Amino acid sequence: MDRVTDEFTWYLSRATGLVGWVLLAVATIWGLLLTSRLLERRPSPAWLLDLHRHLGSLALLLTVVHVGAIWVDDFVDYTIAELVIPFTSDLETLAVAFGVLSLWMLVVIQASSWQRARIPLPLWRRLHWLSAPLFVIVSLHGWLVGTDSDHPLAAIVALILIAEIALIFGLRLRYGRRALPIKFESAYED
Repeated sequence: MDRVTDEFTWYLSRATGLVGWVLLAVATIWGLLLTSRLLERRPSPAWLLDLHRHLGSLALLLTVVHVGAIWVDDFVDYTIAELVIPFTSDLETLAVAFGVLSLWMLVVIQASSWQRARIPLPLWRRLHWLSAPLFVIVSLHGWLVGTDSDHPLAAIVALILIAEIALIFGLRLRYGRRALPIKFESAYED
């Protein structure tokens, strides 16, 4: 029975790590699309914002499950302190620290989103800009310690998502919130 439990927690930690990372990437892309004018026509901004928030919340939930699965897994034997305090792990110190820092950055970003009406807009924006380094750090975490990082499909998905985020983020930095010289037509009609 222990073998089944060990395999379950190992697969659970892998699956929640990968899916959580993809959800974080999609939430980041969605957020960048919301704050730029890449889509000439788009569905209701409230709908887009709700989707962005839900994707971020799901990414956080899966990250918590990912950390919990690693904690209960007997194979790696991390303490809870090693999983929530950066640079305390003796095993894969830098890679685990990237994961821990990513967890806390995601908590801060999501908490600020949930409390958006209660915090000043400039502070909220500064906290939300943490999304860019968060995506980089969590990607490094997965690449350094993820058991699936060398799988061709994982590499292809990672390259596509990273390239898409880099492109949209670069356009957002270059042009800000004003209209861009490039327009991507949305499938949605007004």
